[in-house]
Amino acid sequence: MSAFLGPIHYWLYNKIQIQHAIVDDIITLGARYGLSLKEKCDSKYGGFENKPLEEMINHNNIHGWLQEKVSQVEYKYAYSVKALLDADSSLLPHIEDILTSHGKELGRNIKDTCNTSPLMYQAISDNLLDGMPCDHANSLLEKDNDRVVWKRNVCVHGDYWDEVGADISLYYKLREAWIQGLVMECGFTYQNIDSVTYSIEKAA
Repeated sequence: MSAFLGPIHYWLYNKIQIQHAIVDDIITLGARYGLSLKEKCDSKYGGFENKPLEEMINHNNIHGWLQEKVSQVEYKYAYSVKALLDADSSLLPHIEDILTSHGKELGRNIKDTCNTSPLMYQAISDNLLDGMPCDHANSLLEKDNDRVVWKRNVCVHGDYWDEVGADISLYYKLREAWIQGLVMECGFTYQNIDSVTYSIEKAA
């Protein structure tokens, strides 16, 4: 990455902020059940100040700083989900509702302009954290106005979930809840073709 801040740095930082917002809502859910997840997450992985990127970033190590923030929020997400489900496994639908709500909120904001499958796919890519841009986590297989098919090339989340002792399948279950909330709000359908291949189509 460049030594100067450019659009790709703001794009990635925005995705980090989006995932922190999801973590914050999971932490709030935990607080209702007497869990101090914020204190534990911050103690284990460090605090996050939600300020403009240019005020936060280490300009001498832009790539390293962003990678650190990606890892931080990935760990917090995995840890908070696991801690909440360890306390009460019946809370999974409530966590899914958080993800669906975030997806729907984005959908409401973009549905007037997000009217093709490629634009819908771009919205997913612009808002879900999938590692660093150099990871090339996903690749398009098919693309036209009505249908997009893509493949997950590599799971960039598994190490974080493994390290906290959580099942990576939970990540993908919650990811699907977010995507379903988004695409349904915008008039599209989403399908898992197989374990690593997915599609979006304009609803009939």
